[in-house]
Amino acid sequence: MEDREISPSEEEAARRPKPRLDRRSFLKLSSISGAAAVLAACAAQPPAPTAVPPTAAPQAPAPTAAPAPSPVVVTETVEVPLISEVLPYPRIKVATLNDLQSGAFGASYPDQFSPIQILKIGKKVPGGVGPDEDIVAYSGLCTHMGCPMTYDPATKIFVCPCHYSHFDAAADAMLINGPATQHLPRIMLEVEGQDIYAVGVQGLIYGRPHNLSLTEL
Repeated sequence: MEDREISPSEEEAARRPKPRLDRRSFLKLSSISGAAAVLAACAAQPPAPTAVPPTAAPQAPAPTAAPAPSPVVVTETVEVPLISEVLPYPRIKVATLNDLQSGAFGASYPDQFSPIQILKIGKKVPGGVGPDEDIVAYSGLCTHMGCPMTYDPATKIFVCPCHYSHFDAAADAMLINGPATQHLPRIMLEVEGQDIYAVGVQGLIYGRPHNLSLTEL
């Protein structure tokens, strides 16, 4: 291979000193290099997220269902007595079986200020006593305003002459109609031979704080 002859112009150019990079060009080149690095970093794929961020709060455990309450087993029914059933009532003879030939007989219980009606319904009724379980007794005062009641043996109905409340004597003296809101108090009876005794009261006699007196004990 032959050597190429170097011309005087090329030799002069080789001996000429290379220009130095000035400050403005250096700064411009640095800016371009920095921007290229930022673009390269943005173009890179982000790292895969972890399952739980390092700064995340600890997760609370899932709530568990409350245990089912144990079933309540009722072995027997307990009846709570009325206050009128636990007071010390006297045992008083109020009539005889012969007194009921007309179907009704008036007396008083538990004292002379409390009129009652003793009835022979003529058929078995709830709470009835006597040979045919058809004898019952009720307070003679209306539960509305205490008016004395009248009784019709033909219809077995108590009627209040003051405000016309009606009560069914054959059905526990339940209220039929009228301004009264409660049925008539029942007088508890016992039969010994031909004698009928009153031994207690179910329900509150009108106008009394308790059935044994018009005033507090």
